[in-house]
Amino acid sequence: MNDGTYSFTYNGQMQLADGDDNPMSSQPATADPDFPDDGQQENQQKNAAMRSVFGGAVPGDDEGLEKFAAQLAKYEGWNKVEYMGDNLFDVEYAISGNFDQMFAFPTLPGATMQFPFVQIIRRSGGEIEVLTPGMGGPGGLAGAMGPMPMGGGEDNMQPIDGAFTIETNGEVLGNNSADGYDNKEGMKSLSWTIDNATGAGSPRAIIRLEQ
Repeated sequence: MNDGTYSFTYNGQMQLADGDDNPMSSQPATADPDFPDDGQQENQQKNAAMRSVFGGAVPGDDEGLEKFAAQLAKYEGWNKVEYMGDNLFDVEYAISGNFDQMFAFPTLPGATMQFPFVQIIRRSGGEIEVLTPGMGGPGGLAGAMGPMPMGGGEDNMQPIDGAFTIETNGEVLGNNSADGYDNKEGMKSLSWTIDNATGAGSPRAIIRLEQ
């Protein structure tokens, strides 16, 4: 909004995927008969690396992911975090604030790397830039990361099927939505369909606020 306040909601699913080609995955290692502890040690090292990347979560560890969901639910905004199996979480998130600093979702506490679906950044001229690096198909994070931790093989990933909407009474300077924006009594609404075919057109908008 023009006064610099915002409300953000996310209702949907989140998935951690490792994939067989992921060098950091927690797949069982093959032990060397001459060095019986090598396989176990290698697997422990991989799991420790994954916990560091995701703030305690290891894809494929159902018990650990249930605990990870319970931990996330302790933080502001995470109104529902339910582990569904297959590295998949059902999430309801809602938060309000003021654009005095960068906004990103999701932010995983304790994680050494973050993989945001949405970023909102204030430019030096005061404009707000909305970016969605974690949305879309091949042009989005899930496709671009390849064998990295959030990527995994396509067979392991749930299909992307959703929508992204921005509503503002600010001035929309630019956007890449298919139909531009609707303007009703000064409130502008921009919408995108998000699926595996979204590609390089991951939602983006630049908005100038009066503040």
